[in-house]
Amino acid sequence: MTISQTQKTHSKEALIKTLHFFGVIASIILIISISLETFRHDPFMAHSIYFDIQFWICIYFTVDFFIFFFLSENKKKFIAKYSIVIFLSIPYLSIFDYTSIQFTQEQIYLIRFIPLFRGGAALIMLMTMIVKRNSTALFLSYILLLFAIVYFISLMFFIFERGSNADVKNYGDAIWWAAMTVTTLGSNIIPVTTAGKVVTTILAATGMTVFPIFTVYFTTVISRLSQSDNNSNTPKKV
Repeated sequence: MTISQTQKTHSKEALIKTLHFFGVIASIILIISISLETFRHDPFMAHSIYFDIQFWICIYFTVDFFIFFFLSENKKKFIAKYSIVIFLSIPYLSIFDYTSIQFTQEQIYLIRFIPLFRGGAALIMLMTMIVKRNSTALFLSYILLLFAIVYFISLMFFIFERGSNADVKNYGDAIWWAAMTVTTLGSNIIPVTTAGKVVTTILAATGMTVFPIFTVYFTTVISRLSQSDNNSNTPKKV
């Protein structure tokens, strides 16, 4: 590989890391926006700042997708592998508002989380590029995504159950419910709405799926360290 090709490769990798980084930042901004709306009890469609944040973040994700498309060496393979990403980047709420399609406040609230899946993909890709060991990168990504899922679903549960469930008096009750549910210990807060029951099932299933991954990872790390110690203690033949 020539010097110019090496420089070109490094520049491409730096650009990809930068795009993933800004994708994560965009997701954080979106999370803050959703959180403020939730805690302030602000109707999303009535406040243009929330609407504008959602729209421009989706536009960034769309532009980001096409940049990656043009950077890819195999365009057909890229489309086959990442076509779902473009559907996660569409500003659905702006389209629905423009076409006057009506949704309930709960449905609008759920639709707002769609771009965050795109941000989650950017996080995993960024961690894989930064951390040398792929297993460690995936493990860290799983931890961050688990905390993110618990937080998002606790927000949803709070929105769905607030006013209908006497046990959900504030967000603290919702985060307690989420922590007990994801660890499959069970919570004393029982959902009463249909949407609340659905997210309870999703969160419990997430906990049962993700926690075994942690067990496998730690078992692998301990096994690797033990094998390394055994190799270092083995006397070398003269």
